This record gives sequence, structure tokens and C-alpha cells, in this order.
Amino acid sequence: MSRIFRKTLVAVVVVFGVAANATALLSAWLLHRHLTGEYVTTGRAIAMAIAAGSPDAMASGDDAAIQALIDEFLRIDGVGYIFVTDRLGQVVAHTFVPAMPASLASPPPSDPVRGGVAHPELPGLGDFLQVTAPILAGQAGSVSVGMDKAGIWRIMRGAVMGQEALMLAMLAVAVAVFYALVGGIARPLVALAGYAVKIRDHDFSATPPKTGDDEVGVLARAMESMAAQLSLLVSDLTRAVADTTRELENSLAHTRAIIDNLADGLLVLDADGLVTLHNPALLAMFDRAPEGLVGQAATASFPATLTDLAVTAGREGQATGTEVRLAGGGTGKAVATSVRLAGEDRQVAIILVRDITAEKEVDRMKTEFISTVSHELRTPLTSVLGFAKIIRRKFAEAVAPALAEAEPKAWRAAQQIRDNLDIIVAEGQRLTELVDDVLDIAKMESGRYEWDMAAMSLAEAAGHAVKAALPLATRKGLGLTCSMPPDLPRVLGDRDRLVQVFVNLIGNAVKFTTSGSVAVSAELFGPEIRATVRDTGCGIAPGDLERVFEKFKQAGDTLTEKPKGTGLGLPICRQIVERHGGRIWAESAPGQGSAFRFTLPVLAGSEALAACPLPLAPARAGQREDGQRRVLVVDDDEGVRRYLAALLTEAGYATAEARNGLEALALAVSWQPDCITMDLRMPGMDGKEAIRQLRRDGATRGIPIVVVSVASRREGAATGADAAVAKPVDQEALLATVRGLLEGHDTVEPRPCLIYSRDGARTVAQRYFLCPGEATALREEADLWRAVEGGFQGTVFVPATLGHDLDLDRLCAYPGVHVIIIPD
Repeated sequence: MSRIFRKTLVAVVVVFGVAANATALLSAWLLHRHLTGEYVTTGRAIAMAIAAGSPDAMASGDDAAIQALIDEFLRIDGVGYIFVTDRLGQVVAHTFVPAMPASLASPPPSDPVRGGVAHPELPGLGDFLQVTAPILAGQAGSVSVGMDKAGIWRIMRGAVMGQEALMLAMLAVAVAVFYALVGGIARPLVALAGYAVKIRDHDFSATPPKTGDDEVGVLARAMESMAAQLSLLVSDLTRAVADTTRELENSLAHTRAIIDNLADGLLVLDADGLVTLHNPALLAMFDRAPEGLVGQAATASFPATLTDLAVTAGREGQATGTEVRLAGGGTGKAVATSVRLAGEDRQVAIILVRDITAEKEVDRMKTEFISTVSHELRTPLTSVLGFAKIIRRKFAEAVAPALAEAEPKAWRAAQQIRDNLDIIVAEGQRLTELVDDVLDIAKMESGRYEWDMAAMSLAEAAGHAVKAALPLATRKGLGLTCSMPPDLPRVLGDRDRLVQVFVNLIGNAVKFTTSGSVAVSAELFGPEIRATVRDTGCGIAPGDLERVFEKFKQAGDTLTEKPKGTGLGLPICRQIVERHGGRIWAESAPGQGSAFRFTLPVLAGSEALAACPLPLAPARAGQREDGQRRVLVVDDDEGVRRYLAALLTEAGYATAEARNGLEALALAVSWQPDCITMDLRMPGMDGKEAIRQLRRDGATRGIPIVVVSVASRREGAATGADAAVAKPVDQEALLATVRGLLEGHDTVEPRPCLIYSRDGARTVAQRYFLCPGEATALREEADLWRAVEGGFQGTVFVPATLGHDLDLDRLCAYPGVHVIIIPD
């Protein structure tokens, strides 16, 4: 018997069973309702008949006659009991043997004409349907007839049993008919199902069962046709799978060969940090054996840095890198990325490790080379450029006036000498700029560049650059304008480097513009400030807009045209802007001018910032009797020493020279200079050690020291010096620094300083540091008053904008306190 047949049979039985039971229940309910109605009618008829025949007996008190009357009705089928009560409710006659139940009572009928119906349940006797009728409208009493409900249930039971038997007979007939009809359908379907199973098992040689022309036959023939098509498809698919499997095996073998021969180490980790794949290069880098690594926690065999890197890559969703220590003391660069496997809801971390030990060594050598070249190039440039400027000035002041009345030949020679000196100075400055650009780009690329990041005003930096480039634009007859909103928010940046960006962009615009103007502007663009330097020059071809930001590359054909620079200005600008978190690009078209734009992120919660340059301290007494201040020049290069000595001597200072730190210490003690210029890189005792020795000795501790070196100002300040000037030396900067230090220092004991500024010491100029003692930055006015009231004696620097709200008279009244107002 098929499963379809069984299911259908069960369904037929269930349907017939539900229908039969429902019909039986409905019939029983209807029959019960009908019989109950008949019992009520019979009981009422009996009660009314007794009530009609008993008034005389009730009136005469003939209880025996009443008893005889009710006994005759007791023989009627269905009557269970009868009793009669008088008008007072006392039982006159009844049919109970031996006595009437005490629980049975007959209240007066509610309807004096028809009487009432009750359903008493008598213990030991059964359930009854009691009908009560009044005698003479209740004036003589009442008659109650109890109909036994057992007769109703007996009749209902017989009727239901007969109906159920009929239903069973009908069910048997239906099953027989169903079996005959369904059997002819189920047998072909069972055979067809067996044929379908063979097709499922790829037995396409099986033959379909024989069927007629009905729907089952149509289905069988359709399945036979489908089996033939599936046979072809499976054959083609099997052949394709075999080809794909072979190609996949070849591809996997190729990939495996690439991974095994990869120079970089490869490590694949699952989400739990377990190793799923590695290559021999990785094992060699960390000196690990291949046995047992797969499935093992990565932290058991490799540095925890790799696991942390994988976690970071999975969390951030992008590639991250870091350096790791390799076996044997080497250094590796690890880069991790997270990849979600196709068709699987899991991620793996792929880590590539490259041995950069050699690159590190090359980088170290490159840094040393840059340091050496910086010193070896800038030191002679200081002498050459410095002496050229001195000779040009001496020639203009002394020689040229003396030759004014000379013969024309001598006068022309003098003019030629002056022109040649101008060329020497100009080319020396150009060579200095070239050296600075080369060293800057090298330091930026090697990551050795020092950045002095602080909250600053981009408008102030642009204004400084415009002032510096204004003479150049004026000489070419170009207009140079700067348009900056006064409420531009601050940015976090290195002021000198951003000024350098503006100077480079403005210089390029002036250089390549023959007529018209150059405009500098800036605007707030969302969370960034976008600065623009626009010119009306010759423009740039579209193919050169990105090329100009490459090192040593310029727009145009440098083989047929003379280069107009080193090609390093714009690459340096890109390095600086990208280091500040921005980007730089050019917009231009030939003949339509150019616009160089760059963006910088706004400093969160910032407002406009005004610049606060630091003035020179006021002059103090304490000069020597001969009226000259002494300056000791310390440098291992004789040319630089002679140049600095000549420059300072011409400025009115007495000078002495020392070749190294040891000579400087001896002369500082014996000669007692008022100021010392110190080179840092010297044989024997270098400048850093010399400064430390000078600061330890009480006799030389208060001497101001100016570092004159190729080192940065930050490195110079770190030595304990009072100021720093970079080589090649700017004459005006050096003289102003020395003058400021000599006029701003006591020769007895350094005095401390308080710098009252909302942003700490950031507003103090970076070129000079005029406080010889300890400097303290104060942000709050309460801290300033607390310091001076606590006995502070020294110099207090106050910006003019803050001085308006400060009680300066009270501040100056404190003994030993000197106040300097810093102009805004």
C-alpha cells in the first residue's frame, strides 16, 4: 500500500468519523429536546386531569378518593410519582412508598392557570421532570406529576446506537469504493516514483513504467524525456567539473609555489587568532619550525604584535602596519588586512612581513649622510656668502666713493666688480635655497624632520609670506593681494613650514607671471580651511598638473627650455600639507593662469588667533669700562670663525675665537665674554658638552650662549643655549639675537620669567628666547597674581590684548618685578 493511499484512507476515515459523530450529536440533541417537550405535555395533561376531578373530594376531605384517582394515572408510561397538596401546601395524597421524600416540596404554581415545571433530583430514585397544575386556580391546592427522565435517555440511546451502526456501514462501503478507485491511480504513481528515484541516482538506463493515456501517462513520458536531457547535461557537467578541478589543482599548485617562494613572510590567522597558513619565509624570519603551527595560537610562536595588528585591521576594516622584531635582531615591517571569505560568514587576517633590516641600515646611512652633507655644505656657504656680503658692503662704502673721480677705465672696473659681487651674493643665496630644499625633502621622506605643531592662524602665516614676497612682485610690476576672512578658525600646524608653503606658492606664481596679479585667499570649507594662490600667468597644461608635484619635475620641456628652479618647491609643499592632514592640487589651463589650492583641517573648538611677536628686551646697564661687549666665537671652521668675528667686530663688539669646546671653556673663564656663539659639531669636545660644562661652572653659568649651527632651533634649545641661529647665517638675525641677549641679561644671575598668555608660551617668538632664567607659562590671571604675591622676582611678559584688562600699576608695584608688554 503506497503512502498516498494510506494518507488518503486516513483522511477519509477521519472525515467520516467527524461527520458521523457530529450528526449523532445533533440528532441526540434534537431527540432530547423533542422527548422533553412530550414529557412536559404528558405531565401537564395528567396534572390537569387530576386537578379537574378532585375539587369535590378536596372540598369534602375525601383523601381516599383522591388517592384512588392518582393511583390510576401512575400506570401511564413515564410517570414516576404524583402527589396532591391542599391550599396550605400540606400533602393530601401521594404515590411514594412507603413515604414521600422530605426534600420534595411543591410550591404554589407561578401560573395559576398552566402551573409550572421543575427538575428535581431525588436521591436513590433518579432525575425527574415535575409538572405542577393548580386546583381551582390554586384555591383548593395543586397537583404535581413527576415524569422519569430515564425513559428519555433510554429512547435516545437506542436511536444513537442505530445511527452509529448505519454510519459504520456507510464507512465500510465508502472505503471499499475508495480502495477500488484509488488503487488504479496509486499503483502507477508508485511505479513512477521508483523510476524518479533511479533518475535521481543517475541511473538513466532505467525504463519508465507502462501507463495509459491519462495524466499519469503524460507525466511518465515527460519524465522519460527529462531523463534523457539530464543524462546529456550530467555528462557535460561531469566533463566540465573534471576540467575545472584540473585547472584548480594547477592554480593551487602555482599559488602554493608563489607563497612558498615569496620573499616576504605570509601569515594567515582566523578570527580566534589561530594560524591557518604560513610560508617558509615567515618561519625563517622568526626562526620557527613548521611542525604543529597550523591550528596553534599565533602568540605561542610569533610576537604578540602580529596578533594585535590583525585585531586592529579587523576592527578598523583597513590595512594597518607596524614594525616587529625578527630573529637575530633584525627589523620587519608587518602589514595586516582583514578579508571576508567568499560564501562564508567569517573573516581571516592576512599579514605580510617584510625584512627591512637592510632598508633601516640604508635609512640610517642616509640620515648620517644628510647630517654630514648639511654640515659640510652649509658651513662653507656661511663663509662664502658672509664674506661676499661684507666685501660688497665695504666696496660700496669705501672703495666705490674713492673711485668716483677716477679715470673711466677704473670706474668701469669698479662697476663690474660691484655687479660681480651682486651675482656672487645672489647665486650664493640661490645655492643656499637649493641646499635647504634638498635637505628638507630628504628629511621629510626619511621621517627625521622636526615639526613644531601648535595652534596658529593661517591668515597670519599668509600675511607674513605676502610681506616677504611683496618686493619680488613689485620689481616685476605685479599686483600681490591677500584676502583672508578675519574670523578664520585656528589650525594645528608648524607655522614656519606653512609660511614656507605660502612663500613657495607665491614665489612660483610671481616667477611664471609676466603681467597681471597674484591673489592669496582662504575660505572655510566645511571642517577644513581651503587656501588658494591664484595668478594670471601662462598656465599649466592638463598633463602637467600632477607632474609639477614630483621631485625635480617642472611644467614644459626642460630639455629645450631653461629650468626656472630646482623642481623641489612643490614636492616640499605637498609633504608639508599632507603632514598636516590636508591635500594640495593645481587647477589651470594654458593661457588662463593657475590656481594652487591646499586644505588644512580646522582645530576643534578653535577661534581666530592673532599673532604676538616678542620684542627685544629693554637695554640694561652693566657695560664694561671700555664700552665694548665681548663675544667669544666658537667654531672648528676657520672661515666661519673669521666671518663671524668680522661681522661682530664691525657691529662694535670685541671678539675672540676658539676652535673647539676645550678652548672655549678656557677662554670663557679667563676672558669672561658677555656672549658666546657656539657651533655644535666640533672635534674633541663638541658644542653640547661645552655648553653643559659652562652651565656647571658658577663663573660662566650666566653667560648668554647662541648656537650657530646647521642644527634646528629645537635641537639648539635642547642643549641649554639661550638662542639658536641656523647656518648659513643671516647677518641681521645673528646681530639682533646677540644684541637682544646682551641687552636683556644681567651678568650677575639669570632672572626667571613669567609668560602670561591664553595659549601658554606659543605666542613667544621662535627666533629669540630672551629669558636667561627659568621660564613659566601661565594661562590664568589668578595664577599670575598668586605667583607675584608669593615673592616672584623677574620679568613678566604680557600680551597687549590681555594687558587692557590687567591692573598693570598694581603689577609693576611689586618689588623686583619687571613688566614687558608684547605687541599684538
